[in-house]
Amino acid sequence: IVATIQRDQNAIIRNDEAQALIIQGVAGSGKTSIALHRIAYLLYRFKESLRSEDILIISPNRVFSAYIANVLPELGEETVNQVGMEELADELLEGQYRFESFFEQTTALLEKDDEAMKARLRYKASPEFLTELDRYAGHVEANRFAAEDLWIARRLVPAWLLEEVFRKHRHLPTNERLRQVSWEIERKIGNQYNYDLEPDERKQLKAALKTMLRQTTLRETYKGFYHWLGRPELFRTASRGRLEYADVFPLIYLKMRLEGVRSRWRDVKHLLIDEMQDYTPVQYAVIGRLFSCKKTILGDAFQSVNPYSASRAEEIRRVLRRSSCVTLNKSYRSSLQITRFAQRIAPNPELEAIERHGEEPQVIKARTRKEEIATIGELARDFTDSEHHTLGIICKTQKQATKVFEALESGEHGEFERLQLLGEKSTAFGRGIVVCTAHMAKGLEFDRVIVPEVTAKHYATDMERNLLYVACTRAMHRL
Repeated sequence: IVATIQRDQNAIIRNDEAQALIIQGVAGSGKTSIALHRIAYLLYRFKESLRSEDILIISPNRVFSAYIANVLPELGEETVNQVGMEELADELLEGQYRFESFFEQTTALLEKDDEAMKARLRYKASPEFLTELDRYAGHVEANRFAAEDLWIARRLVPAWLLEEVFRKHRHLPTNERLRQVSWEIERKIGNQYNYDLEPDERKQLKAALKTMLRQTTLRETYKGFYHWLGRPELFRTASRGRLEYADVFPLIYLKMRLEGVRSRWRDVKHLLIDEMQDYTPVQYAVIGRLFSCKKTILGDAFQSVNPYSASRAEEIRRVLRRSSCVTLNKSYRSSLQITRFAQRIAPNPELEAIERHGEEPQVIKARTRKEEIATIGELARDFTDSEHHTLGIICKTQKQATKVFEALESGEHGEFERLQLLGEKSTAFGRGIVVCTAHMAKGLEFDRVIVPEVTAKHYATDMERNLLYVACTRAMHRL
């Protein structure tokens, strides 16, 4: 890519003005490489004030992180900090809540086809949801402290004064606020009446203030939001009493508004977010409050693995003010034949394919499951004898991927020395044959790709069509 960086790409790499730069790039437009070059450029351009540890990448999974880590050192930079959305959530909630992962949410959507779940996800990914959550936070804030006139050391502290001091410190976590109110009232008594409170009077003041706080747990307060909306059915727990993934960031947002959060990433000077389409407005609202630094945000609205909670560039811009958007429409990864084929699955009229010719994608019919596995075995053997380095066998679900992997591993179809199955916990992938889901393959590319079990039944919904598009656009030379 260094040799072929185009003018439009170069302008993105060197843009050091934008507060938040949003890059909408089609599959194979080189947006990840551009983003990494942008980091390398910024580290070079601002070497006095910006070090690699000042940069944070929010990446979709650990495999992707490993893939990035291999690109950056080649640019002569040290490794940059990376964090996943779930890891970030766990830290902001101080490990107090158990919740399902994005991977589990996507798996549940594919395996169950649950309409009520889709409705919950759609609503929680809408801009209206964020507006309502903001209104609710204001409502809770206004009603959580019921100030009353207070007599301390035979002196009156009026309710309006307590209310005023409590409101003044709204940026502090609740306990801190109460401490601050207590301290300021103590000072006011000292100044006005020239009287220092005794230790037991101080205790009495703190205890009295505590009783004025209408405090429920964060989870209860969040659950109360749906009753306040008049839509209690929108709050459901996932398996084993955990929070649904769609509730995690709304809960964090409420915590930020009402109590404040602590984060070890407070001092980050540049934030890079990849696969931007997979995060909701509420997630961007949390990111916006947590990171005041400059941001580079990239992705492709056509490659969302979960269309029920996806964001387009304009929705992100609504949440993150002072952002500018650039579009990359040229696709460099796949041959013209593969790109045209993928375009028939999910047409994007903006996409321009480059003229690099290759074989037409093959649609191979198999009558039985056994015949299909045998064909995959033959194609895999053909790959091992070729000059290509990577073959991706991309399935719809993890269950399918595991079955294909086990069939190939059993050795009936020949011995494959480099065969790997990627799962949610995988951290890296190498050369050879990689079996994975379309969800795990996002952001990656392979010389050849095989997509098993592509039937009208298996790929019927919008979500499944998106996954099939992602799978096909991973192939560089042969599909």
